[in-house]
Amino acid sequence: MNRTLSLSVFFLLGTSVACDAGPGEPGKDGASGEVVSDDSGSDAPTGDGGGDGSGDDDSGDDGTGDTGDTGDTGDTGDTGGTDDGFEREPPTAEAFAALADDARDERRQVHTVDASSYVYLVGDQGTILNIPTGSMVDADRTLVTGRVDIELVELYDKGSMLVTDMPSTGHNSSGERAQLISGGEHYINATQDGEQLQLASEIRIDAPVDNTGDVSTEMTRFRAVTADGEVAGLDDADVWIEEDAKVEIGRAEAADGVQTTYSMLTAQFGWTNVDRWYSDPREKTSLEVRPPLGWDDNNSAVYLSYDGEPTALAGLDTFDADEGIFSEHYGLIPVGLEVHVIFVTATDDGWAYAIQGTTIVADQEISFDDPDALLEVDTDGLVDIINDLP
Repeated sequence: MNRTLSLSVFFLLGTSVACDAGPGEPGKDGASGEVVSDDSGSDAPTGDGGGDGSGDDDSGDDGTGDTGDTGDTGDTGDTGGTDDGFEREPPTAEAFAALADDARDERRQVHTVDASSYVYLVGDQGTILNIPTGSMVDADRTLVTGRVDIELVELYDKGSMLVTDMPSTGHNSSGERAQLISGGEHYINATQDGEQLQLASEIRIDAPVDNTGDVSTEMTRFRAVTADGEVAGLDDADVWIEEDAKVEIGRAEAADGVQTTYSMLTAQFGWTNVDRWYSDPREKTSLEVRPPLGWDDNNSAVYLSYDGEPTALAGLDTFDADEGIFSEHYGLIPVGLEVHVIFVTATDDGWAYAIQGTTIVADQEISFDDPDALLEVDTDGLVDIINDLP
């Protein structure tokens, strides 16, 4: 039987996470921004931004397993009621799935280039694509010339990874889903007059190191694939798989001078990720998270944000319908790790969320019991809130 740790819901409100309510951001009125205390007696602000950068040493100090920060939630409004007396009703699976699809589409840049010439393309967040002349062919393997549309998505922070449902976890050599430290996730595709193109030779991707923290020489290339092992498209549910492809530390010209980059080659369109495996010598355990009654893996999700790691975001990928719980069932979470557990679901206008800060103990269970206590926010607001976590 799992040891149950009763925790109060910790909400990130107001100025404490640098995301004051504005027009079109419901659920943030009356945020206090107060400092609350954990059970150890130390003051802990409700989100103090940033993180330390990834580095190569991922071990944290041993915690007590008993933080449980709290905060006032405010009124979320009348949505009709449930059989259990709560006002908020579960959304449809379609409404929840649409949130991630929309977030991916909103981040999709389209750059029109001339395939007859060498292409040097810089994304909005500094990602550089080098596409040699003659690299793209059509379905018949015929060399493409003329105008081509290049699609690019850049994900360099936990908030963007969460709203697009692209957490930084991958399948290790044992087939278990383990934590990664990301140097940037990218989606690249090319079409001509709506026709899908393919790569006939390798192109180079340069990801700015400054976007994700300190440089690491342990990065390798990961590919996003579907459950069937196929290369994942923009809107596919996927998992990261490590490939035998070393990532080099490079130098590239940028608008403000020369920058250090993670440089890699790829001969496939789709999702790529610059990563290294998270390493922590402490004892490992599993985690269970119980959502409100009526919420499951079709209309909600649970994520785990590793404190001090700007790109370490895990998704709890298993839901036990009989028990009504999400779980990290591989038992790979370090005991003593300081994290924030994030529950998200959909509303008529955007997202609803709750966050609990805790230090992991063995066989831990965390509950989000009250759907009426969830806070509502739009996509940009939720990104800011997640990125302001420790």
